[in-house]
Amino acid sequence: MDRMAVWDKDLKEHLPSGERKRVIAWFHDESVFYAHDQRKKGWYHKDVSAKPYVKGEGACLMIADFVSADFGWLTSPDGKQSAHQLFKPGKNRDGYFSNEDIIEQADEAINILREYYPEFDHVLIYDNATTHLKCPEDALSARKMPKVMPKPGKNWGIKVSKRDPITGKFKYRTDGSIEKTKILMQDGHFENGEPQPLYFLMDYPDKNLHGVFKGMAVILEE
Repeated sequence: MDRMAVWDKDLKEHLPSGERKRVIAWFHDESVFYAHDQRKKGWYHKDVSAKPYVKGEGACLMIADFVSADFGWLTSPDGKQSAHQLFKPGKNRDGYFSNEDIIEQADEAINILREYYPEFDHVLIYDNATTHLKCPEDALSARKMPKVMPKPGKNWGIKVSKRDPITGKFKYRTDGSIEKTKILMQDGHFENGEPQPLYFLMDYPDKNLHGVFKGMAVILEE
C-alpha cells in the first residue's frame, strides 16, 4: 500500500508522501508454551541412570498479541492499556481460544487505536487459521437452511456452544463435550433494502406458525 512506511536493506525507514493518513499494519499471532517443552537429548555417564521425564507436554500457556514495525507491541502511549491476552488452554482451565475471544481481542485493539492513534489508519492482519474466519453465529447461510418448514411442535435454529452467563466461558457436559443451545438465524434483506424475516412474525394469521422458520422454499418465493 502506498500509504505505509517501507524499510530498505539498511533498515532505513521511508515514510509515504501525500496528505492522506498513513496506514499502520498490525500483525496478530498466538504463541503456545508448554511446561515440558524442552530438548530431551543428553549425555549420561555409563554408571549413572538416565533421568526419567514426565510424559506429555504438560500444561501450556498461550500468548496472543498485535505487533507492528512502526510501534512494536500494541499498547497505549503510557503502556497501561493493551490487547495482550494470556490464556490457559484446556478443558478444566480457560477452555480454548475461540472465535469470540478473537473478536473480543480485536475490539480491545480497535478501542486503543481509535483513542490514542486517530491520526493513522490501521489494518489488523491475521493468518488463515480457522479461528480467524468466524462469522456471527446467527449469520445468513443457505447451506444450513432446510428446504421446508419444520414439523409442528418443532422449530429450526442454529446450534451454538452454550456459555456461562456470568463468566462467558463454555459450559461442559459430564462427558467433557460442550453443551449446545439453539438460536434463530438473523433476517435477510430484499433487493430494495427492506428486511426479510426468515421466521413467521407474531402477527401472522396462523397463530400456530408464529416464530416458526419459513423454510427455504417460502423464502425464495418471497
